[in-house]
Amino acid sequence: MNKLPLFLLLTPLVLPASHLSAASRPAHVTSSKAPSSTSSAAIRFAPRHILVKLAATADVPAFLLHAKKQGLRKQGRVYGSNWYTFSIPAQASPRAVAARTRHLPGVRMATVDPVVRIDQIPPRDLLYRDDDDPTTKCDPFVDICQDVDFVDQWGLFEVEAEGAWNITTGSTAVVIAVLDSGVDLDHDDLVGNIWVNPGEVEDDGIDNDGNGLIDDYQGADFVGDNVGDPLNDDPSSQDGNPDIPMGIWDPVVDPFVFSGDPSVGDGVDNDGDGLPDFGVFHGTAVAALAAAMTDNEVPGMQGVYEGMAGACWNCKIMPVRMINAEGDGIGSDAAAAIYYATDMGADVLNLSWGFDLDGIDTVGMAEVAVITDAINYAVNNGVIVVASAGNSGGEAVRFPAAMVSTLAVGASNWLHRRSAFSSYAPAGEIPDNGMDDDGNGRVDDVLDIVAPGEAIWSGYVYSVFEAAYSYILGDFETEPGLDAYENVSQGTSFSAPLVSGYVGLLLSQHPGATLGQLRQVLRSNAVDIIDPEGVGGNLPGYDQYTGFGRLRMVIPASLPALNGLDSDGDGLSDALETTVGTDPLDVDSDNDSLTDYQEVAWDGVDTAYSAALDTNPLDSDTDGDGVIDGTESLAGTDPLNDMSVQVWGDIDNNGFVNVADVLIASRAALSLVTLTREQLARGNVAPLVGGKPASVPDDDFNVADLLLITGKATGATSF
Repeated sequence: MNKLPLFLLLTPLVLPASHLSAASRPAHVTSSKAPSSTSSAAIRFAPRHILVKLAATADVPAFLLHAKKQGLRKQGRVYGSNWYTFSIPAQASPRAVAARTRHLPGVRMATVDPVVRIDQIPPRDLLYRDDDDPTTKCDPFVDICQDVDFVDQWGLFEVEAEGAWNITTGSTAVVIAVLDSGVDLDHDDLVGNIWVNPGEVEDDGIDNDGNGLIDDYQGADFVGDNVGDPLNDDPSSQDGNPDIPMGIWDPVVDPFVFSGDPSVGDGVDNDGDGLPDFGVFHGTAVAALAAAMTDNEVPGMQGVYEGMAGACWNCKIMPVRMINAEGDGIGSDAAAAIYYATDMGADVLNLSWGFDLDGIDTVGMAEVAVITDAINYAVNNGVIVVASAGNSGGEAVRFPAAMVSTLAVGASNWLHRRSAFSSYAPAGEIPDNGMDDDGNGRVDDVLDIVAPGEAIWSGYVYSVFEAAYSYILGDFETEPGLDAYENVSQGTSFSAPLVSGYVGLLLSQHPGATLGQLRQVLRSNAVDIIDPEGVGGNLPGYDQYTGFGRLRMVIPASLPALNGLDSDGDGLSDALETTVGTDPLDVDSDNDSLTDYQEVAWDGVDTAYSAALDTNPLDSDTDGDGVIDGTESLAGTDPLNDMSVQVWGDIDNNGFVNVADVLIASRAALSLVTLTREQLARGNVAPLVGGKPASVPDDDFNVADLLLITGKATGATSF
């Protein structure tokens, strides 16, 4: 029944992000109002701790002693890695503390812990509005609308899902890990498809499989008690329960007081974005789009079917919670989730989150290294990583979709266009050539494909905030943690799981398919669509706006032959990499900041390797002069000639260190100017190791570098 009169009476209230109906009732759908483009924001990071990566040979007790003197306190280890979290002194700057920590003995890297954000645009209105959407069937201002009038999964028809389902509906052996805000494990359309850890006994209080988590029977929770307050992250509260369960709630006494799992939220806008508990539903919606139970009957009612269809009917969902109730997550939790899902046997990782790379250290992308390490670990173990491209509406694929080893997914709409909010690739970047064509410090950061991402209907679960306001609006049947179905509006968050489900179907039909093979299948079967404004014809082949086109779910009889495939997307075929000896799943096999392609193609020929004319892709220092090839290349010296010696401290590259270099260094140390990557390669001299700068710069230009350069310019020091 239409609740319009009550709604109009209560419009002065701060309205919930959505007003939903329980799973036992037909779905009610909220507004799908088109969003406006938003500009990229600088990276945010955890304010009370930093990340430290120790070398394998580190003297840990000695390091901890030095760390304690700097006011650092160990919080814990990032699951599955040699990264650690350390709390910092109150009021201290995380970046400044990280810079000092890099100089401690045994430290390989120290950096801030970046904050990621779910790639979803929130519905702003309770009422579904008519905006010429062909799926609209009822105008609530004119008609008495039934909830079922709004239910529609247009996206599955758009990508020709039925053709794929005629060949396979998926295998229970394929596991899609949803690394997100948790999943309602009891949701009517998910309960039968939730992965079960075969090595764990449910609720016995024991870590049966010895992986460090107790009772991770159906996934894990790396967020724990944090409902979204960036100052109150407690790594010790991590546990083995990714569920979004119901709790104790008495709305008659106070609808905003709830006692239960923090994954349901708390009704408070903890991060100040105006959207309390905004992240609660996200993981459940993503999981349902990828692999909701399909063609399933209402329990106990033969022949009566319920719910929605998932892209992969039978794939298993591994829920791993790393996003809090407000919709944010920190990089160390994201990395832990990736390591966990990989170690526990996931075949596909769905990452419907990320951040723009503006404002971070682009040299080596040190501030996202904890996530980069984890994704490289997953890919090197044969896991397929699908990531949403972002909702900035601008020319910047978000991280981690910008990584060459992920499948980057943008959004499209029912008008056969790229969604206006969907982020797109840099104009100058060329796919698959292993090069940084546009000079932004990232290799092949292109869009692979777009998929339906507007007016997307999916599974849902109520948050505390939504349940409270639903009660105030006269709906007395809902409560926190209750199942629902909902039009979750728009975002590349909801495009990515459709691709993840499709990848699940492909893996079901072709077990062992590689990233390169799957990428080629996605791209070669995609449909060209017109540009966002509808001006001109289709954009044929690859373009920066839609990648290789809109998703089309085709299950080929056989996969492309390995010959000519490029599994890691570095521009070299797997066959050539095998011949050369490089890793076909690693863009930079020797970790010298030059891609394998750049090294093999050093002499201008990218079809064969020449030991005499190319840098060695298996040796980080080809000429043996103590400086890695990537640093030499940036600094302007010859990595093939040990007599081509770098003049350390010569920022302006005129052959000697003088007052001009001191002036540039002074301004850089005061953050008045930002050094280019080439200038940083020559001027980043501190700390000294064995009387000379380390072969791998620490990527932090500060007063220590200035003092050394000043000393060299005046003749007081030599290195």
